[in-house]
Amino acid sequence: MHLTKLVSVLKAFDEPTIKDFKEFVHCEYFKVPVSAVRLFDYLEKQYPVFRESRLNPDVIAGKVKELGAAGKQAKAGTELLKAIDNYIAMNDCRENEWNNAMHRLNGFKKLHLFEQFTKEHVRLQEELEEQTEQNVDAFFYKHQFTEIYFSGFDGKLDRTKHNDLMPVLKTLDEYYAIKKLRYLCEALNRKQVLGIDYSGDHIQRLLDILKPYDNEKYPYVHIFVNVFKMLSAESYEDSQYPYLLIKKIAADYDKENLPTAISESVNYALNRCLFWSNQGVEEAGQEYLWWIDFKMRWGILLQNGKLTPITFRNVVASAALYGKRADWMRQFIRVYSQNLPDEDRDTNVSFALGLYFYCMKDYGGAIRYFLNAQAKEEVVFNAIIRRWQWMATYEANPEETDLLMNQLLAFEKYMQRNKDDFHYYKPVFTAFISYAKKLLSSLLKSELAATLEALNIEPHFSGKKWLFEQFTLQIQKSRNPGERAFL
Repeated sequence: MHLTKLVSVLKAFDEPTIKDFKEFVHCEYFKVPVSAVRLFDYLEKQYPVFRESRLNPDVIAGKVKELGAAGKQAKAGTELLKAIDNYIAMNDCRENEWNNAMHRLNGFKKLHLFEQFTKEHVRLQEELEEQTEQNVDAFFYKHQFTEIYFSGFDGKLDRTKHNDLMPVLKTLDEYYAIKKLRYLCEALNRKQVLGIDYSGDHIQRLLDILKPYDNEKYPYVHIFVNVFKMLSAESYEDSQYPYLLIKKIAADYDKENLPTAISESVNYALNRCLFWSNQGVEEAGQEYLWWIDFKMRWGILLQNGKLTPITFRNVVASAALYGKRADWMRQFIRVYSQNLPDEDRDTNVSFALGLYFYCMKDYGGAIRYFLNAQAKEEVVFNAIIRRWQWMATYEANPEETDLLMNQLLAFEKYMQRNKDDFHYYKPVFTAFISYAKKLLSSLLKSELAATLEALNIEPHFSGKKWLFEQFTLQIQKSRNPGERAFL
Protein backbone atom coordinates (compact mmCIF):
# COMPACT_ATOMS: atom_id res chain seq x y z
CA MET A 1 0.00 0.00 0.00
CA HIS A 2 1.18 3.53 -0.82
CA LEU A 3 2.56 5.46 2.22
CA THR A 4 2.28 2.33 4.39
CA LYS A 5 4.74 3.38 7.11
CA LEU A 6 3.23 6.85 7.46
CA VAL A 7 -0.32 5.51 7.68
CA SER A 8 0.67 2.92 10.32
CA VAL A 9 2.07 5.72 12.52
CA LEU A 10 -1.02 7.91 12.11
CA LYS A 11 -3.24 4.95 13.02
CA ALA A 12 -1.39 4.72 16.33
CA PHE A 13 -2.49 8.27 17.22
CA ASP A 14 -5.75 8.70 19.10
CA GLU A 15 -8.14 11.49 18.18
CA PRO A 16 -6.80 14.13 20.63
CA THR A 17 -3.25 13.40 19.44
CA ILE A 18 -4.24 13.83 15.79
CA LYS A 19 -5.77 17.22 16.62
CA ASP A 20 -2.69 18.28 18.58
CA PHE A 21 -0.37 17.12 15.78
CA LYS A 22 -2.44 19.14 13.30
CA GLU A 23 -1.63 22.29 15.26
CA PHE A 24 2.03 21.30 15.29
CA VAL A 25 2.09 20.74 11.51
CA HIS A 26 0.43 24.08 10.77
CA CYS A 27 2.57 26.09 13.19
CA GLU A 28 5.12 28.15 11.22
CA TYR A 29 7.62 27.88 14.08
CA PHE A 30 8.24 24.18 13.33
CA LYS A 31 8.84 24.79 9.61
CA VAL A 32 7.10 21.67 8.28
CA PRO A 33 7.39 21.71 4.43
CA VAL A 34 4.22 22.78 2.62
CA SER A 35 3.94 19.49 0.70
CA ALA A 36 4.02 17.54 3.99
CA VAL A 37 1.35 19.82 5.45
CA ARG A 38 -0.89 19.27 2.43
CA LEU A 39 -0.37 15.51 2.63
CA PHE A 40 -1.31 15.53 6.31
CA ASP A 41 -4.44 17.57 5.61
CA TYR A 42 -5.51 14.97 3.05
CA LEU A 43 -4.71 11.99 5.31
CA GLU A 44 -6.44 13.57 8.30
CA LYS A 45 -9.72 13.40 6.38
CA GLN A 46 -9.21 9.63 5.99
CA TYR A 47 -8.46 9.06 9.71
CA PRO A 48 -8.96 6.54 11.26
CA VAL A 49 -9.95 4.16 8.41
CA PHE A 50 -7.45 5.00 5.63
CA ARG A 51 -9.13 3.06 2.82
CA GLU A 52 -6.60 1.74 0.35
CA SER A 53 -8.52 3.10 -2.64
CA ARG A 54 -8.12 6.65 -1.29
CA LEU A 55 -4.37 6.19 -0.85
CA ASN A 56 -3.82 5.42 -4.51
CA PRO A 57 -1.20 7.86 -5.93
CA ASP A 58 -3.52 8.91 -8.77
CA VAL A 59 -6.37 9.63 -6.35
CA ILE A 60 -4.12 11.74 -4.09
CA ALA A 61 -2.73 13.58 -7.15
CA GLY A 62 -6.25 14.47 -8.22
CA LYS A 63 -7.13 15.86 -4.79
CA VAL A 64 -3.91 17.73 -3.85
CA LYS A 65 -2.30 19.80 -6.58
CA GLU A 66 1.09 20.03 -4.79
CA LEU A 67 1.29 16.19 -4.83
CA GLY A 68 0.80 15.47 -8.50
CA ALA A 69 3.06 12.42 -8.68
CA ALA A 70 3.85 9.36 -6.57
CA GLY A 71 7.45 10.55 -6.15
CA LYS A 72 6.32 13.89 -4.71
CA GLN A 73 3.92 12.07 -2.40
CA ALA A 74 6.69 9.76 -1.17
CA LYS A 75 8.99 12.72 -0.49
CA ALA A 76 6.19 14.56 1.35
CA GLY A 77 5.56 11.38 3.33
CA THR A 78 9.22 11.27 4.39
CA GLU A 79 9.07 14.91 5.50
CA LEU A 80 5.85 14.25 7.41
CA LEU A 81 7.47 11.29 9.19
CA LYS A 82 10.35 13.59 10.24
CA ALA A 83 7.76 16.05 11.57
CA ILE A 84 6.12 13.20 13.51
CA ASP A 85 9.48 12.24 15.03
CA ASN A 86 10.02 15.82 16.18
CA TYR A 87 6.47 16.04 17.51
CA ILE A 88 6.82 12.81 19.54
CA ALA A 89 10.15 13.98 21.01
CA MET A 90 8.75 17.42 21.84
CA ASN A 91 5.63 15.93 23.38
CA ASP A 92 7.61 13.58 25.59
CA CYS A 93 9.79 16.47 26.75
CA ARG A 94 6.76 18.70 27.28
CA GLU A 95 5.09 16.13 29.51
CA ASN A 96 8.10 15.85 31.86
CA GLU A 97 8.01 18.99 33.98
CA TRP A 98 11.08 18.03 36.00
CA ASN A 99 13.14 17.54 32.85
CA ASN A 100 12.02 20.96 31.66
CA ALA A 101 13.10 22.40 35.00
CA MET A 102 16.58 20.91 34.57
CA HIS A 103 16.90 22.58 31.17
CA ARG A 104 15.74 25.83 32.71
CA LEU A 105 18.37 25.65 35.47
CA ASN A 106 21.06 24.83 32.92
CA GLY A 107 19.96 27.83 30.89
CA PHE A 108 20.23 30.16 33.90
CA LYS A 109 23.74 28.87 34.60
CA LYS A 110 24.94 29.26 31.03
CA LEU A 111 23.75 32.88 31.04
CA HIS A 112 25.34 33.45 34.48
CA LEU A 113 21.91 34.36 35.89
CA PHE A 114 22.91 33.01 39.29
CA GLU A 115 20.27 34.85 41.30
CA GLN A 116 17.47 33.40 39.16
CA PHE A 117 19.18 30.02 39.31
CA THR A 118 19.36 30.04 43.12
CA LYS A 119 15.75 31.12 43.54
CA GLU A 120 14.48 28.47 41.12
CA HIS A 121 16.77 25.82 42.58
CA VAL A 122 15.43 26.37 46.12
CA ARG A 123 11.83 26.26 44.86
CA LEU A 124 12.36 23.01 42.94
CA GLN A 125 14.09 21.26 45.84
CA GLU A 126 11.21 22.22 48.15
CA GLU A 127 8.71 20.85 45.61
CA LEU A 128 10.62 17.59 45.36
CA GLU A 129 10.62 17.13 49.12
CA GLU A 130 6.87 17.73 49.21
CA GLN A 131 6.15 15.26 46.40
CA THR A 132 3.78 12.58 47.64
CA GLU A 133 5.18 9.52 45.89
CA GLN A 134 8.95 10.03 46.29
CA ASN A 135 9.53 7.55 43.47
CA VAL A 136 12.66 6.76 41.44
CA ASP A 137 12.31 9.98 39.44
CA ALA A 138 12.20 12.03 42.64
CA PHE A 139 15.52 10.54 43.78
CA PHE A 140 16.97 11.06 40.30
CA TYR A 141 16.08 14.76 40.20
CA LYS A 142 17.23 15.29 43.78
CA HIS A 143 20.61 14.08 42.62
CA GLN A 144 20.49 16.12 39.40
CA PHE A 145 19.52 19.32 41.22
CA THR A 146 22.25 18.73 43.83
CA GLU A 147 24.84 18.05 41.15
CA ILE A 148 23.99 21.13 39.10
CA TYR A 149 24.25 23.29 42.21
CA PHE A 150 27.90 22.36 42.70
CA SER A 151 28.91 22.47 39.03
CA GLY A 152 29.55 25.28 36.58
CA PHE A 153 31.24 28.66 36.77
CA ASP A 154 29.67 29.74 40.06
CA GLY A 155 30.71 26.46 41.68
CA LYS A 156 34.32 27.13 40.76
CA LEU A 157 34.12 30.61 42.29
CA ASP A 158 33.20 29.17 45.71
CA ARG A 159 36.59 28.31 47.24
CA THR A 160 35.29 27.73 50.78
CA LYS A 161 34.75 24.66 52.92
CA HIS A 162 31.04 24.86 52.03
CA ASN A 163 31.85 23.66 48.52
CA ASP A 164 31.47 20.08 49.73
CA LEU A 165 30.63 17.34 47.23
CA MET A 166 29.27 14.93 49.85
CA PRO A 167 25.64 15.92 49.12
CA VAL A 168 26.25 14.98 45.47
CA LEU A 169 27.68 11.60 46.47
CA LYS A 170 24.90 10.99 49.01
CA THR A 171 22.08 11.70 46.56
CA LEU A 172 23.87 9.60 43.91
CA ASP A 173 24.06 6.65 46.33
CA GLU A 174 20.37 7.01 47.18
CA TYR A 175 19.28 7.22 43.56
CA TYR A 176 21.50 4.27 42.63
CA ALA A 177 20.13 2.24 45.56
CA ILE A 178 16.43 2.66 44.71
CA LYS A 179 17.11 2.26 40.98
CA LYS A 180 19.06 -0.96 41.48
CA LEU A 181 16.59 -2.30 44.03
CA ARG A 182 13.84 -1.71 41.48
CA TYR A 183 15.74 -3.74 38.87
CA LEU A 184 16.49 -6.47 41.39
CA CYS A 185 12.76 -6.81 42.04
CA GLU A 186 12.21 -7.26 38.31
CA ALA A 187 15.08 -9.79 38.10
CA LEU A 188 13.61 -11.83 40.96
CA ASN A 189 10.19 -11.66 39.35
CA ARG A 190 11.53 -12.94 36.02
CA LYS A 191 13.30 -15.78 37.79
CA GLN A 192 10.01 -16.90 39.32
CA VAL A 193 7.96 -16.43 36.14
CA LEU A 194 10.43 -17.37 33.40
CA GLY A 195 13.17 -19.29 35.23
CA ILE A 196 15.82 -16.73 34.22
CA ASP A 197 18.89 -16.95 36.47
CA TYR A 198 19.15 -14.23 39.08
CA SER A 199 22.15 -13.15 41.09
CA GLY A 200 22.09 -10.18 43.46
CA ASP A 201 25.10 -8.60 45.11
CA HIS A 202 25.58 -5.99 47.84
CA ILE A 203 21.89 -6.21 48.72
CA GLN A 204 22.38 -5.30 52.36
CA ARG A 205 24.33 -2.18 51.37
CA LEU A 206 21.39 -1.02 49.24
CA LEU A 207 18.91 -1.68 52.04
CA ASP A 208 21.11 0.20 54.53
CA ILE A 209 21.23 3.25 52.25
CA LEU A 210 17.45 3.18 51.84
CA LYS A 211 16.67 2.50 55.51
CA PRO A 212 15.91 6.19 56.35
CA TYR A 213 13.30 6.13 53.56
CA ASP A 214 11.66 2.81 54.40
CA ASN A 215 8.58 4.38 55.94
CA GLU A 216 5.18 5.82 54.98
CA LYS A 217 6.63 9.26 54.23
CA TYR A 218 8.44 7.68 51.27
CA PRO A 219 5.81 5.22 49.98
CA TYR A 220 7.67 4.18 46.83
CA VAL A 221 10.79 3.07 48.71
CA HIS A 222 8.68 1.57 51.50
CA ILE A 223 6.67 -0.55 49.08
CA PHE A 224 9.58 -1.75 46.96
CA VAL A 225 11.79 -2.66 49.90
CA ASN A 226 8.93 -4.96 50.88
CA VAL A 227 8.42 -6.15 47.29
CA PHE A 228 12.06 -7.25 47.33
CA LYS A 229 11.66 -9.01 50.67
CA MET A 230 8.47 -10.69 49.41
CA LEU A 231 10.06 -11.98 46.19
CA SER A 232 13.35 -13.05 47.78
CA ALA A 233 11.69 -15.01 50.61
CA GLU A 234 12.50 -18.71 50.47
CA SER A 235 9.18 -19.86 51.90
CA TYR A 236 5.57 -18.83 51.60
CA GLU A 237 5.44 -18.06 55.31
CA ASP A 238 8.49 -15.77 55.11
CA SER A 239 6.92 -13.89 52.20
CA GLN A 240 3.67 -13.28 54.07
CA TYR A 241 4.57 -10.24 56.20
CA PRO A 242 5.89 -8.04 53.36
CA TYR A 243 3.10 -9.30 51.08
CA LEU A 244 0.36 -8.42 53.56
CA LEU A 245 1.90 -4.96 54.07
CA ILE A 246 1.75 -4.33 50.31
CA LYS A 247 -1.79 -5.69 50.10
CA LYS A 248 -2.96 -3.47 53.00
CA ILE A 249 -1.53 -0.34 51.38
CA ALA A 250 -3.33 -1.21 48.14
CA ALA A 251 -6.60 -2.18 49.83
CA ASP A 252 -6.71 0.95 52.01
CA TYR A 253 -6.01 3.38 49.17
CA ASP A 254 -9.15 5.41 48.54
CA LYS A 255 -8.14 8.41 46.43
CA GLU A 256 -9.02 8.92 42.77
CA ASN A 257 -5.84 7.76 41.00
CA LEU A 258 -3.50 4.94 41.99
CA PRO A 259 0.01 6.18 42.78
CA THR A 260 2.96 4.73 40.87
CA ALA A 261 4.16 2.74 43.87
CA ILE A 262 0.92 0.73 44.06
CA SER A 263 0.29 0.36 40.32
CA GLU A 264 3.87 -0.88 39.74
CA SER A 265 3.79 -3.30 42.68
CA VAL A 266 0.51 -5.02 41.73
CA ASN A 267 2.03 -7.35 39.14
CA TYR A 268 4.76 -8.41 41.56
CA ALA A 269 2.13 -9.31 44.15
CA LEU A 270 0.16 -11.15 41.44
CA ASN A 271 3.16 -13.18 40.31
CA ARG A 272 4.12 -13.96 43.89
CA CYS A 273 0.65 -15.45 44.36
CA LEU A 274 0.92 -17.43 41.11
CA PHE A 275 4.37 -18.73 42.07
CA TRP A 276 3.23 -20.11 45.41
CA SER A 277 -0.06 -21.29 43.94
CA ASN A 278 2.01 -23.38 41.52
CA GLN A 279 3.78 -24.82 44.57
CA GLY A 280 0.44 -26.03 45.91
CA VAL A 281 -0.50 -23.20 48.29
CA GLU A 282 -4.24 -22.79 47.68
CA GLU A 283 -4.44 -19.61 49.73
CA ALA A 284 -2.02 -18.02 47.26
CA GLY A 285 -4.33 -18.91 44.37
CA GLN A 286 -7.24 -17.23 46.11
CA GLU A 287 -5.06 -14.16 46.76
CA TYR A 288 -4.22 -14.05 43.04
CA LEU A 289 -7.93 -13.66 42.28
CA TRP A 290 -8.15 -10.85 44.88
CA TRP A 291 -5.53 -8.90 42.91
CA ILE A 292 -7.36 -9.57 39.64
CA ASP A 293 -10.52 -8.08 41.19
CA PHE A 294 -8.40 -5.15 42.40
CA LYS A 295 -7.05 -4.52 38.89
CA MET A 296 -10.52 -4.70 37.37
CA ARG A 297 -11.87 -2.31 40.01
CA TRP A 298 -9.15 0.22 39.24
CA GLY A 299 -9.31 -0.28 35.48
CA ILE A 300 -5.69 -1.45 35.15
CA LEU A 301 -6.21 -5.03 33.98
CA LEU A 302 -5.82 -4.02 30.34
CA GLN A 303 -2.76 -2.56 28.63
CA ASN A 304 -3.73 -0.15 25.88
CA GLY A 305 -7.08 -1.88 25.67
CA LYS A 306 -5.55 -5.36 25.34
CA LEU A 307 -5.29 -8.36 27.65
CA THR A 308 -2.44 -10.83 27.24
CA PRO A 309 -3.58 -14.41 26.52
CA ILE A 310 -1.53 -15.79 29.44
CA THR A 311 -3.33 -13.45 31.89
CA PHE A 312 -6.72 -14.35 30.41
CA ARG A 313 -6.24 -18.08 30.86
CA ASN A 314 -4.46 -17.72 34.24
CA VAL A 315 -7.51 -15.90 35.57
CA VAL A 316 -10.01 -18.45 34.26
CA ALA A 317 -7.90 -21.44 35.37
CA SER A 318 -7.46 -19.94 38.86
CA ALA A 319 -11.20 -19.26 39.03
CA ALA A 320 -11.85 -22.92 38.14
CA LEU A 321 -9.37 -24.21 40.71
CA TYR A 322 -10.15 -21.88 43.60
CA GLY A 323 -13.90 -21.70 43.69
CA LYS A 324 -15.00 -18.58 41.83
CA ARG A 325 -18.66 -18.88 40.87
CA ALA A 326 -19.38 -20.14 37.38
CA ASP A 327 -21.35 -16.98 36.58
CA TRP A 328 -18.27 -14.90 37.50
CA MET A 329 -16.21 -17.00 35.06
CA ARG A 330 -18.79 -16.65 32.31
CA GLN A 331 -18.99 -12.87 32.77
CA PHE A 332 -15.18 -12.54 32.76
CA ILE A 333 -14.95 -14.57 29.54
CA ARG A 334 -17.72 -12.56 27.89
CA VAL A 335 -16.26 -9.16 28.79
CA TYR A 336 -12.51 -9.68 28.47
CA SER A 337 -12.39 -12.05 25.50
CA GLN A 338 -13.01 -8.92 23.38
CA ASN A 339 -9.66 -7.55 24.53
CA LEU A 340 -7.56 -10.53 23.42
CA PRO A 341 -5.38 -10.14 20.31
CA ASP A 342 -7.41 -11.28 17.28
CA GLU A 343 -5.04 -14.11 16.40
CA ASP A 344 -5.25 -15.63 19.91
CA ARG A 345 -8.93 -15.13 20.66
CA ASP A 346 -10.52 -18.36 19.36
CA THR A 347 -8.09 -20.74 21.05
CA ASN A 348 -8.10 -18.98 24.41
CA VAL A 349 -11.87 -18.52 24.49
CA SER A 350 -12.39 -22.21 23.68
CA PHE A 351 -10.03 -23.17 26.51
CA ALA A 352 -11.81 -20.80 28.92
CA LEU A 353 -15.24 -22.13 27.97
CA GLY A 354 -13.92 -25.66 28.44
CA LEU A 355 -12.99 -24.72 32.02
CA TYR A 356 -16.38 -23.08 32.53
CA PHE A 357 -18.30 -26.19 31.42
CA TYR A 358 -15.95 -28.38 33.47
CA CYS A 359 -16.88 -26.37 36.57
CA MET A 360 -20.55 -26.75 35.63
CA LYS A 361 -19.90 -30.54 35.51
CA ASP A 362 -20.96 -30.57 31.87
CA TYR A 363 -18.00 -32.73 30.89
CA GLY A 364 -19.24 -33.40 27.37
CA GLY A 365 -19.38 -29.66 26.69
CA ALA A 366 -15.97 -29.18 28.31
CA ILE A 367 -14.40 -31.88 26.10
CA ARG A 368 -15.79 -30.28 22.93
CA TYR A 369 -14.30 -26.90 23.80
CA PHE A 370 -10.95 -28.38 24.84
CA LEU A 371 -10.79 -30.18 21.48
CA ASN A 372 -11.43 -26.84 19.74
CA ALA A 373 -8.62 -25.16 21.65
CA GLN A 374 -5.52 -25.85 19.58
CA ALA A 375 -2.49 -23.64 20.24
CA LYS A 376 -0.18 -24.84 17.49
CA GLU A 377 2.79 -22.65 18.44
CA GLU A 378 2.47 -23.01 22.23
CA VAL A 379 3.59 -26.46 23.28
CA VAL A 380 3.15 -26.00 27.04
CA PHE A 381 -0.32 -24.47 26.60
CA ASN A 382 -1.27 -27.42 24.40
CA ALA A 383 -0.12 -29.77 27.17
CA ILE A 384 -2.29 -27.89 29.68
CA ILE A 385 -5.26 -28.28 27.34
CA ARG A 386 -4.56 -32.02 27.00
CA ARG A 387 -4.42 -32.45 30.78
CA TRP A 388 -7.77 -30.72 31.33
CA GLN A 389 -9.30 -32.65 28.42
CA TRP A 390 -8.15 -35.94 29.95
CA MET A 391 -9.59 -35.00 33.34
CA ALA A 392 -12.93 -34.08 31.73
CA THR A 393 -12.95 -37.38 29.79
CA TYR A 394 -12.27 -39.34 32.98
CA GLU A 395 -15.00 -37.47 34.88
CA ALA A 396 -17.45 -38.19 32.06
CA ASN A 397 -16.59 -41.88 31.51
CA PRO A 398 -14.17 -43.34 34.10
CA GLU A 399 -14.92 -46.86 32.83
CA GLU A 400 -13.53 -46.06 29.34
CA THR A 401 -10.06 -47.25 30.37
CA ASP A 402 -8.85 -48.07 26.85
CA LEU A 403 -9.76 -44.62 25.52
CA LEU A 404 -8.23 -42.91 28.56
CA MET A 405 -5.01 -44.94 28.35
CA ASN A 406 -4.66 -44.21 24.63
CA GLN A 407 -4.99 -40.49 25.35
CA LEU A 408 -2.21 -40.71 27.94
CA LEU A 409 0.05 -42.58 25.50
CA ALA A 410 -0.63 -39.93 22.85
CA PHE A 411 0.18 -37.27 25.47
CA GLU A 412 3.54 -38.96 26.14
CA LYS A 413 4.38 -39.10 22.44
CA TYR A 414 3.49 -35.41 22.12
CA MET A 415 5.93 -34.59 24.90
CA GLN A 416 8.66 -36.69 23.29
CA ARG A 417 8.20 -34.93 19.94
CA ASN A 418 8.45 -31.53 21.59
CA LYS A 419 10.84 -32.29 24.46
CA ASP A 420 13.02 -29.23 23.85
CA ASP A 421 10.05 -26.89 24.32
CA PHE A 422 9.02 -28.09 27.76
CA HIS A 423 12.11 -26.90 29.67
CA TYR A 424 11.51 -27.17 33.43
CA TYR A 425 7.78 -27.87 32.90
CA LYS A 426 8.45 -31.45 31.80
CA PRO A 427 8.36 -33.04 35.31
CA VAL A 428 4.96 -31.43 35.94
CA PHE A 429 3.29 -33.26 33.05
CA THR A 430 5.36 -36.42 33.43
CA ALA A 431 4.17 -36.80 37.03
CA PHE A 432 0.55 -36.27 36.02
CA ILE A 433 0.73 -38.89 33.24
CA SER A 434 2.47 -41.39 35.52
CA TYR A 435 -0.14 -41.20 38.27
CA ALA A 436 -3.02 -41.02 35.79
CA LYS A 437 -1.85 -44.37 34.34
CA LYS A 438 -1.81 -45.84 37.85
CA LEU A 439 -5.32 -44.52 38.43
CA LEU A 440 -6.46 -46.57 35.42
CA SER A 441 -4.41 -49.70 36.04
CA SER A 442 -4.53 -50.20 39.83
CA LEU A 443 -6.87 -53.10 40.52
CA LEU A 444 -6.66 -53.60 44.28
CA LYS A 445 -7.41 -51.39 47.25
CA SER A 446 -3.91 -52.05 48.56
CA GLU A 447 -2.40 -50.87 45.27
CA LEU A 448 -4.52 -47.74 45.32
CA ALA A 449 -3.57 -47.00 48.93
CA ALA A 450 0.16 -47.41 48.22
CA THR A 451 -0.07 -45.12 45.19
CA LEU A 452 -2.05 -42.56 47.20
CA GLU A 453 0.66 -42.58 49.89
CA ALA A 454 3.38 -42.07 47.27
CA LEU A 455 1.37 -39.29 45.62
CA ASN A 456 0.91 -37.53 48.94
CA ILE A 457 4.67 -37.01 49.42
CA GLU A 458 5.30 -35.87 45.85
CA PRO A 459 6.24 -32.20 45.32
CA HIS A 460 3.24 -30.26 44.10
CA PHE A 461 2.41 -30.48 40.41
CA SER A 462 -0.63 -29.34 38.44
CA GLY A 463 -3.39 -31.92 38.72
CA LYS A 464 -1.99 -33.48 41.92
CA LYS A 465 -4.99 -32.43 44.04
CA TRP A 466 -7.44 -33.81 41.46
CA LEU A 467 -5.56 -37.14 41.28
CA PHE A 468 -5.48 -37.35 45.08
CA GLU A 469 -9.27 -36.91 45.17
CA GLN A 470 -9.78 -39.60 42.50
CA PHE A 471 -7.54 -42.14 44.27
CA THR A 472 -9.34 -41.43 47.57
CA LEU A 473 -12.71 -41.93 45.88
CA GLN A 474 -11.58 -45.23 44.36
CA ILE A 475 -10.38 -46.51 47.73
CA GLN A 476 -13.73 -45.64 49.28
CA LYS A 477 -15.52 -47.58 46.54
CA SER A 478 -13.32 -50.64 47.04
CA ARG A 479 -14.80 -52.37 50.11
CA ASN A 480 -12.50 -55.39 50.48
CA PRO A 481 -8.65 -55.56 50.33
CA GLY A 482 -8.77 -57.98 47.41
CA GLU A 483 -11.71 -56.43 45.62
CA ARG A 484 -11.15 -54.82 42.22
CA ALA A 485 -11.65 -51.05 42.32
CA PHE A 486 -14.47 -49.65 40.23
CA LEU A 487 -13.02 -47.96 37.15
